[in-house]
Formats: sequence, C-alpha cells, structure tokens
Amino acid sequence: MGAAKACKQCRQAKRKCLRSDTLGPCAQCIKRNIICSNKLKIKKPQQLVPSHKRALTEQGEDQDGLNLPEEIIIELVEHYIDKIHDRPHSIFHLPTLRENVRRGNMNKALLMAICSMGSRFSAHLEIRLLEHQLTAKSKRIVLDNLEDISLESIQTCILIANLYAAHAKPSSEALFFRIAIGMAQIMRLTLFHSGDTLVTCEIKRRVWWTLFMADRWYSSGLGLPRQIEDCERLTDLPMDESTFHALTIDQYSLVDLFGPIQDLNRRIVQEDLEDNEIDRCAFDLSKRLDAWEETLPADVKLNAENLAGHKTRNTGGPFVALHLGFHHYSTLLYFQYLEAKRTSIVSTKQFAERCKRHASSYSALLKFAREEEGFAAVYPTVGHMAIVSSSVLLHTLLFDDEDKIPSTRGKLNANFEALIELEQYWPALKSMINRLVLFQNMCLLSETSHVHTLNKWMIRFLIEHALPLEEKASDAEMATTSDECDIISTRSQRLAEQGRYTTFLSYKDRQA
Repeated sequence: MGAAKACKQCRQAKRKCLRSDTLGPCAQCIKRNIICSNKLKIKKPQQLVPSHKRALTEQGEDQDGLNLPEEIIIELVEHYIDKIHDRPHSIFHLPTLRENVRRGNMNKALLMAICSMGSRFSAHLEIRLLEHQLTAKSKRIVLDNLEDISLESIQTCILIANLYAAHAKPSSEALFFRIAIGMAQIMRLTLFHSGDTLVTCEIKRRVWWTLFMADRWYSSGLGLPRQIEDCERLTDLPMDESTFHALTIDQYSLVDLFGPIQDLNRRIVQEDLEDNEIDRCAFDLSKRLDAWEETLPADVKLNAENLAGHKTRNTGGPFVALHLGFHHYSTLLYFQYLEAKRTSIVSTKQFAERCKRHASSYSALLKFAREEEGFAAVYPTVGHMAIVSSSVLLHTLLFDDEDKIPSTRGKLNANFEALIELEQYWPALKSMINRLVLFQNMCLLSETSHVHTLNKWMIRFLIEHALPLEEKASDAEMATTSDECDIISTRSQRLAEQGRYTTFLSYKDRQA
C-alpha cells in the first residue's frame, strides 16, 4: 500500500517509498536497516475534525511528535477516573475535570500526567507504551515552570509522584510530593479567597488532605521525617455534599490515625518503652479505630447491602478502598501482639486475634473486589497492604491450629494472585512480591514464630516499604545464606506435608 508521503530517506535517495503501516518505517528503510523518519513521530492519520472539537485534539499535541486524538485523551482520562480517582487520592471535581477535557481547557502538564496514569489500563499495547513519553512531557513542563505555584501544579506533582512510585523510584516520588507540599504551604492552600467558588474551595481542601495522607506513606516508606505534622489541622475535613463523594470524608478521618500507629511501632523499637506505656498507647488507638468504625454513616458500613448500593452508584471502588485501609491500619496496630512475650493489663491474645482477623478480612475484601465488577482496587498501595496481610496469614498458617489451615492457605493464595495481577500495571510490585518470598524464607529458618517479633527488620518490612529489605536482614541476624538453603528446603517439605506451606514463586522463576 502506497504511503501518502515519502519518508525523508527515500526522498533524498529518490526511491519509491512503500509502507504497509502508516505508523511504521517504510519497506526501503527496513531493507537497508536504517532509521526511517516516518518512525520518529507518533502521529494519528489525517482526519477531518469539527472546529468545535479541535481544541481537545490540539491539547494532546506535543512538540516532540506526540499527538493524542480526541478519543484517546477521553479514554485515558476515563481510565484514570475509573481505576485511580478517589482511591489513593481525591484531587478533582469530576464534572469540572470532564468539562475541561472536553473543551480543551486543561493545563497541559496536568493532562499529560492524567493520561499517563490512565494509559496502563488501555487494551492497546501502543497506547500503554506511551506512558513514559507522557510522564516525561508532564515532568518537563513542571520543571520548566517550577515557579508557577498553583493548584494545577500541585495536582500535577501529586500525579508525577504516584507515577514514580509505580516504577519503584521512591526518591523521585518523595521529591515531587515534597515539591507539592512546599507549593501548598507557600500559596497557603487552605486559606480560601473571596473569588474562590465552592467547588474550588473543596478541591483545595481535598488536595491538602491528599498531601496529608501521602506524606504518611512516602515518608514512612523511606524512613524520612514528615513534612506535615499530625497537629497541623489547617483545614476541615472535606464537606459532605452531593457534588463530591461523601466517602472521602471517612477516608481522611481514618488516615488521621495512620501517623500515630506508625509512630507507636517505631517507638517500640527505638525507645525503651515500658510495657504499660505500650499497652496504654495501643489501647487508646484501638478505641479510636473502634470509634471510627462504629460512627460510620449507615450507608458506609461494610455489608452486602451497601456493597450493592455503592456498585449501583459507581462508588464501589472508593468504598472498598476505604475499608481496605481500615483493615490495614488495624493490622499494623495489633501486629506487635503476634509475638508479645509479656503479661499485661491489655489482653495480648485478644489483640493478636484482632490482628489475624483484620489481615484475613483484608484478603477476603480484596478477593471480592477482584472478582466482582465495579469494585476495582488496582492502585499501587494495595500491593503493600496485601504483603502485610500475607505476613500475618503466614503466622496463622505456620503456627495456628490445623483447622485454620485450609482457609488461611486460600487467603494467602488469593493475595498472591492479586499481587500478580497488580504487577501488570505497576512494575514496583516486583520488589514487593520478592519481599513476601523473602519473609516466608525467614519464617522457614525459624522453628518458632520469632520472625514476627517487632524489631528493626520487621519495621522495615511493615512500614519502610520503599527501602531494600535485605540490608536490614543481617542486622536482625536472619539473613539467608547458602548454608541455610538446605534448612529452608527441608522445612518447607515437612510443612508442605502438613499443609502449612504455600509456594510463592520469585519474580525470576515466574518469568522463566
């Protein structure tokens, strides 16, 4: 099939330029193994576009040759809304976002970042491959205009940070989150102006709470100090209005407990706390978690009726995300009691059972979300939370009564299947899966449950998720050496006979 226009190489050599693919190199360049100018740019075929739609198409054009057609822009934005929005963050008013996209009024860097987030969910490989180009363009615009301290710049930095997190680049993730936080503090994001509309005020409020929540995730992952302290309550929780999902209110009131739970775990390891002090703090946080759950509005409590209702309202994903977070925070709080060696005023056994119950509930809810349409939970932090859930399930599988073995094995396998599915969207899941494999190896080296003791190695596993686990393994005297491989093999065979061992293949093995 003849091309509409000859490539530069064929024109210069005065050859006939033939192409079977308008987006690919010509036959002559392929034959001579030279770079074809037709392959240097990703362009859509020429088409007539009504004048009122040209703005939407033009906002996807890039000086480097990227030209996103109108339908692709809308597809990628909708993928982002369907899979990401209102899960790890809530930074847009959807009717306004869709209207700005339709009219071509979107900030260019922000649009590129949204499209990059959405591209991984496209059914077309050529669209998925645009992710890095879209991210690079968005980042370049932001860095070229770093002094543009605006709401759109903050939103863009949040998305770029999430994109870096997806590719296991925690330093870059932290950098862009800190840029976003710095901009928010400089422009006093939570101080509203007389010209701000109700929607603008609410977006600002939600962006600030998104940064508050993100600050607890990325800083903990790298072991960095937070930029926003728990006492910095500079704005109210998001409003309960029909124009926004009311679920977001409950999400941010829950994340207010995340920092104190992290801090308690660190203090247990880093400070010489008395048992009574540890129990007092744990009991206080336990009461706050119970109060959060008990005071949820009737339509936000986790039950079959509400699951069906939120599915009908297209809020199934955010609803599931809210309760996944609750189970994860609870698991982190009670984890220390799996291996407590003390008699205390707080029932150690009761809190250990709560830890197991929340880890099990997390797995069951994630399995439900994967199997039922309308409850997508495919954002990256789901992976780390599934790893923590699995570590508790491993404790149950290895050390609890035999009657719990079948159901626990099923939940562990379900978690692992979820991790494999997530990996196709988020490359960072590779290292998370390998952390789980390493954790099970540590368990196999021990005839007791001491691996679950809260120490520096365990803190890194639970909350310093962006740091290499192996570096701390030697500090905890649990590193796997070649001499210990026989121990792992022997014990795994014995446990497999008892039904207490599940096979987690490493990333390398699965790729083979």
